[in-house]
Amino acid sequence: MALTTGDAPKTATLSLGARLSRTTIRLAIAALQQRYGLDDQAAFEVLRDVSQRRNVKLRAVAAGLLSPTSERSGPAAPPPPLPFTIGGRACANRSEVLAELMRAAVSRCGAERGTVQLRDPVHGGLQIEGKRGFGQDFVDAFSYLDEPGTPCGHAFGDARQVVVSDVDTSPLFSESAREVLQANEVRSCVSTPMVDADGKVRGVVSTHQRQRDAVPDETDLRHVRMLASQCGHWLQWYDGAVLPVIVGEVHQAAAAQAKGAGAARAAGRVEPPATVAAAARLLSERYGVEASHAQAVLASLAAQRGIALEDLAAQLVG
Repeated sequence: MALTTGDAPKTATLSLGARLSRTTIRLAIAALQQRYGLDDQAAFEVLRDVSQRRNVKLRAVAAGLLSPTSERSGPAAPPPPLPFTIGGRACANRSEVLAELMRAAVSRCGAERGTVQLRDPVHGGLQIEGKRGFGQDFVDAFSYLDEPGTPCGHAFGDARQVVVSDVDTSPLFSESAREVLQANEVRSCVSTPMVDADGKVRGVVSTHQRQRDAVPDETDLRHVRMLASQCGHWLQWYDGAVLPVIVGEVHQAAAAQAKGAGAARAAGRVEPPATVAAAARLLSERYGVEASHAQAVLASLAAQRGIALEDLAAQLVG
């Protein structure tokens, strides 16, 4: 099943998060194929076009399509306030909101670097959505987490803010995770869950420092908890108000694609020229060839002889 055309990296070289993203997209393609009878490339193009038009990650569109709650309909509530965005403006773009949250958290904690992760609705773990100050090796190492071997994993599982003053000695890390942070000169960090109005953890925002014991004071930690909570409420609104609209656009585009493909197939069923039709009847009547297969037999014979189908038909009936 094709995801893209061109030279894509081999699956073995992809991070776990990237591989799971591909799995999600493939599942969404299969769902569109089953529902609308599209081929895999047409189904992929439907997802891709909506993703690009809406400026939403392809994986997020695919995951929304697979979510049982994403086809809800009803009046859309206004977005909850987001004081941490520039000017406190309302926003309906998830990537922009998460980037603003990370910027605000890093700034409040006086940190150099940060990450933001969301719960993957298909696979259940944490999928990295944005980073600040880290390279691709760090992103690949923490692209997807589904066990509590990191402070962000504990924050996600326990729905509480986790503060680590010394990465080298903290018991919250698996050794592999600790090695990655040490290699990236992370010595202290704070991970804060984004909790919605129902108490569900939607994701985690983390800040990272190069110095040990570079822990924000309680006032700053409380402020970051407030920012994360605001974002958690916003994410709940987004999943209920914006995501269903995006999924609806996918279904509309897929239905239109299926209708267009059906019309094209119908238009393509043109009647053969009279000479070819006569030759096909001759094969059927004289040699017992099934009427439905006679024209295909003629086409095969013409190809073998290297002549046009109409010329072969003329020879047979002439």
